[in-house]
Amino acid sequence: MNPYTVLRLVCGTADAAALAERLSAWHDAMVAHERRRLTMPSANSCDDECPHAEARVLWAEARRVFGARADELQFLRSRATATLPSARRQAIA
Repeated sequence: MNPYTVLRLVCGTADAAALAERLSAWHDAMVAHERRRLTMPSANSCDDECPHAEARVLWAEARRVFGARADELQFLRSRATATLPSARRQAIA
């Protein structure tokens, strides 16, 4: 079972259910994005659709909704706290 579903079930709130759904969709997008970056050298820069920046927002929301249990979401936390790729950093600035 995926960790987002586990936390949804543990918390049992409507907020937890909605966030778990968003996190699952983000996770799939992030994995696809990272795979493209590994297999296609021309895809190394991030565009406006990049899920990197969304990770920070989702991490903050996960901490609010799931509390200390959010620390179980290692994939999300690692992407939210990592430095953004340089092209994406410049686009945000």
